[in-house]
Amino acid sequence: MFGKILYYDKKTVGEYTSLITGKKQIEVSEYEVAKGKGIGVDFSGIKADASADKKYTAKVTESALYDCNEFEALLEKKKEGEDYFDFTESSEFELKTVPRGSIIKIDANISIPESFDMMQLVEQFKPFLISAMQNQTADENEQSALESLISGANASKIPVIIDSNEDILLCSKLNKDLLTIDIQEFVDTDEEVTILARVSSRVIEEKKPFFDPLKDFLSLNRAARKSIDSKNKSIEPIKVDEDYRTLDVLAIYR
Repeated sequence: MFGKILYYDKKTVGEYTSLITGKKQIEVSEYEVAKGKGIGVDFSGIKADASADKKYTAKVTESALYDCNEFEALLEKKKEGEDYFDFTESSEFELKTVPRGSIIKIDANISIPESFDMMQLVEQFKPFLISAMQNQTADENEQSALESLISGANASKIPVIIDSNEDILLCSKLNKDLLTIDIQEFVDTDEEVTILARVSSRVIEEKKPFFDPLKDFLSLNRAARKSIDSKNKSIEPIKVDEDYRTLDVLAIYR
């Protein structure tokens, strides 16, 4: 697999790896090389003196692509159809009936609703918006509420619609901090990608939104969300036009 990782949830992949192997993960940051040898690592690329008495400290280079490939190899050793379904290799499964909690691998096209662009702008220009409001002569209580609202805006969750040409549409909310490329480069991705993910829901009716800006962007509690006019198009929940399932995405690469 010579690809490019776009998104990687290292923590969750590590936890799932432990479940598969039955062993807790040990994170190694450095190796000590003595007499030209290192435990469990090929140090053939390191030149050692003939005396072989020197010690070398070798730092481990992080590689999301390597870790992802190792995780997939572990999944492939499991009996396919039991907690793991590879739709890139077989079409005998139905995505609609895959058990919740299973891990799937699919090739798909991803899209991000345009309304997320506005959320990014609001977060980016928060200081300017708050400063502008402080210069207004509006009611003090109303002004304070608006400032608090904008201060809490956080576009860390990215709404994603995933079309795999299977029997059902998929939706997810990605963690922006887990992207391995620039957010704008990710938003502009227009080619098919490979996705490794955990199925996190049963089939959901199209009328139910998969992303609510009041909750996922402004972080308002239930009472506050109910008090805001739901007809305001700028904060309208994001829906799709057909039934769907949700995913917890582990990795995206191309």
